[in-house]
Amino acid sequence: MKHVLSSKRVKLTIAISSAYLSMMILVACVDDSEMNPFGECGGPQKVNATDVSLFYEPFTNNQYATESDTVDLEDFIIYLRIGSEIVSDRSIGRNNFPGRAYALSCAPNLDFQNIASITMTLLAPYGGKDAGTTISNLVTTHDDIKLSDLRDFNGSTGLYRLTLDLEPEDNSQLKTKTVLKFKNGTEKIFESISPVLLTN
Repeated sequence: MKHVLSSKRVKLTIAISSAYLSMMILVACVDDSEMNPFGECGGPQKVNATDVSLFYEPFTNNQYATESDTVDLEDFIIYLRIGSEIVSDRSIGRNNFPGRAYALSCAPNLDFQNIASITMTLLAPYGGKDAGTTISNLVTTHDDIKLSDLRDFNGSTGLYRLTLDLEPEDNSQLKTKTVLKFKNGTEKIFESISPVLLTN
C-alpha cells in the first residue's frame, strides 16, 4: 500500500512540475507584447554595457586573427564587441514565472542604457597618422555611422563591423586604444594590436 502511495506521489510531483514548466515557457513567450509564441522576436532588451573589445578577421582554423598573424589587407575586417548585462526583465514582476523565451533564430536586440560614447586612438603610427591621433571620425560602423557620432545604442546587437578610412603601409599593424565611456563618468579601456597587414 505504501509503495502504491509513494508511486502516486512521484507521478503527481512529475505531473505538477511538467505543468509548471510548460506554463513558465508559455508565459515567458507571450509576456512580451511585441512577440508571440510562434517565434517572432521581441523588442529591445534594456542592458548596461560592461566592457569593450576588438577582434579581427579573417577567421581561420576556428580562431580569429591575432597580432602574430600575417593577412592580406583585402581580407582584414575589424569588429567591435560591447559586453552587456541585463538591467531589467519585463517578465519578472508582472508574472510569477521568471525568464523569457525567444525564437532560436532571434539575433540579440539590445538597448544600451549607460553608454556615453566610444572613442578610438592610435597607439602607433598608421596610415600617415601619428601615435596619439584620435581616429573615431575615420572609423565607420556597418550602419554607415562614424564612431565619433555613434550615440544611439537602441536596437544594437552589441557587435559592430568597422571600416577604417586609412591606407596602411605594407607590413604594418594597427595598434589602438578603444575607450568605452559611461554616463556616470567612468570608462573601460581596451588596447589591441591587429595582425600584420600586407598591401602588395
